[in-house]
Amino acid sequence: MRALLFTLLLACGLNSFATHILGGEMYYTYLGNDDYQVTLRLYRDCGPDNTNNTALDATAAIGIFSSAGVLINTVHFNLPMEVNLAVTTSNPCLTAPPSICTREGVYTGVIHLPSGTGGYILAYQRCCRSPSMVNLLNPGQQGMTCTVTVPDPDVNGPNSSPAFDDDPPMVLCLDQTTALTQLATDPDGDSLAYAMCAPLQGGDNVFNVIPDPPAPPPYASVVWGPGYSTNNQLASNPPVDFGVDNGVLTMHPTAIGNFAVSLCVHEYRDGVLINTVIRDFRFLVVACAQAIISDFAEQQEHCNGLGVQMDNQSSGTTSFLWDFGVSGTLADTSSAENPQFTFPAPGTYTVSLIASPGWPCADTAFHTWTVYDPLAVAFVPPPIRCPDQQPVELSVFGNFDSTATFLWDVGTGTAPDLTGQTVHVDWTDLGSHAVSVAVTSNGCDAGYTDTVRIFPLPEPLFLADTSACQPLALQFNNTSTAWTPMQYLWQFGDGSTSTDSLPQHTYTTPGTYDVSLTVATDSGCIAARTRTLQGAVTVWPQPVAAFTALPSVTTVLFPKVTFSDHSTDTEHWDFLVEGIHYDTTDFVHTFSDAGWYTALLTATSGQGCMDTATVRVFIGDHLFFAPTAFSPNGDGHNEIWKPSVKGARQYQLDVFDRWGHLVFSTTDPSKGWDGKDAMPGIFSFKAWLTEYGPLEREYNGSFVLIR
Repeated sequence: MRALLFTLLLACGLNSFATHILGGEMYYTYLGNDDYQVTLRLYRDCGPDNTNNTALDATAAIGIFSSAGVLINTVHFNLPMEVNLAVTTSNPCLTAPPSICTREGVYTGVIHLPSGTGGYILAYQRCCRSPSMVNLLNPGQQGMTCTVTVPDPDVNGPNSSPAFDDDPPMVLCLDQTTALTQLATDPDGDSLAYAMCAPLQGGDNVFNVIPDPPAPPPYASVVWGPGYSTNNQLASNPPVDFGVDNGVLTMHPTAIGNFAVSLCVHEYRDGVLINTVIRDFRFLVVACAQAIISDFAEQQEHCNGLGVQMDNQSSGTTSFLWDFGVSGTLADTSSAENPQFTFPAPGTYTVSLIASPGWPCADTAFHTWTVYDPLAVAFVPPPIRCPDQQPVELSVFGNFDSTATFLWDVGTGTAPDLTGQTVHVDWTDLGSHAVSVAVTSNGCDAGYTDTVRIFPLPEPLFLADTSACQPLALQFNNTSTAWTPMQYLWQFGDGSTSTDSLPQHTYTTPGTYDVSLTVATDSGCIAARTRTLQGAVTVWPQPVAAFTALPSVTTVLFPKVTFSDHSTDTEHWDFLVEGIHYDTTDFVHTFSDAGWYTALLTATSGQGCMDTATVRVFIGDHLFFAPTAFSPNGDGHNEIWKPSVKGARQYQLDVFDRWGHLVFSTTDPSKGWDGKDAMPGIFSFKAWLTEYGPLEREYNGSFVLIR
């Protein structure tokens, strides 16, 4: 128990030193769907009064209360970082002591607040305030509450609270009248009214330094020190005035020290107060020192053209007057801190800077500036050249004067680097050559790089040297080269031409022909070149196949036909008749059956050229013979009964037993009946056929099956 009590007392003792809070404020933005982006801004002392250098907490506990003050939930927002706030005074002749330091931390998060509940109160509490506050009683024991009201959207409509436009002022100069604008902006366009209000207490320095959850509303105001109140928060003569409509805070501090101050922005909608945003912060009144020094960076570069960007290095003020020294005009001044200016012409000018113009403590600095137009140089590379179109002339132009010097870099494989405004260069290598020129004028340097291209001449190339039979159809293989697209003109030697890249040409007349190809380019290296192949193509004559067949019409009774050759320019003959080849010029062929037959002759010349011819032969009439008996007994003799048939274009054979039952039928003259499973005896048949002419015949008879 003693150990626990000691630990609690030690924690209370450590927390009692967390006296660094300078103030804070809370506001929110409605995101839709009952979601609100809530922002908590806290300010802490980072100067010598914060002896422990206590930082802002890593997380902030924000209590969500109903409109009746009942705790609903507690959310925690993380602190991403702290940032220093600038320390400025309203009097440019005065500067605050360098030890003054204020840091700001911004906690943000999204809170879901369902509508139709009567609204909400958000609150954050922390102890303790800086003990250096002179207008509070025991300030190191008093904490702070940041709170804001969220009206019910079902009653007042969706609402985003107002937020102050600028950071709060952190320092005031003793005995200096100051007017500070503390305006706020409301995203919904609600009416705003400004007023002084009391800072609110929150937390204590013993048991609840960081309330989590915060205490419920209502919240008590701070306990003022003797002589101070909500209407007299700062020692000022005349008293502090906060414009209810314009948000201008006017004061004349008469005492040095830290003062806790709160400003309220009341938000009205349709004449009804729906929310109040409280800015709780610290005013530090100090004896400001007068220290205004005018200074700006001297010219470092005079080759960047007539436009300049000034670098103001003055201190102690935010009010300036520049004069750029252009005679005959009043338009060469600027009140910007770091202005840009363009001189009307090259030359030397005296530039002056007055820090805090019109003040008795104003200071002036002078520097001389010399400006030139930007040095710009270039050269125009020639169109792409052929190797025989050199040397190439290059000439640089620009806004340099007669004192300018030139240095060319034309790459490797050429003469050493060249000087002069115009040079002539002869490259031995094909391709693209990077060319650079460096120009120096009036101490300024400029360069330019471009490319000179040397492309090869077009080269006509193709393959031919072809010998073949008439007619000869050739596909020419074009292997011409160039670095840009080419046009083609072929001359085939027989009076015909073509402009195709890969032409096809047919030679119809025997002979030997010269072929030429002209290639031309109209871009890059522009040129035309011709290549001719003598005797590139030889066309051999074609043999003519011809023969006769006598007689060309006969019968199966006289099937012999005599064939005789009548071809020209032929050294080899190949006759094909009924699948049989004959290689003689005259022969007799006996046809195996009736019908139409085509005899084919392939005639070949000595160069291998071929021609063909055909002759049609007709064999007419027919033969039919039916055997009178057969013996299908398995001895291999006379096993099939089949009539002998020739000259049948169409054929039908039917076999019947003695009772007239059909036992076999076929339309193939080459097939017969095997008598399988048939009893010995007499069978009848009927055969019908059509010749290769118009004649039709029917045969009837009988035969004997013998076992």
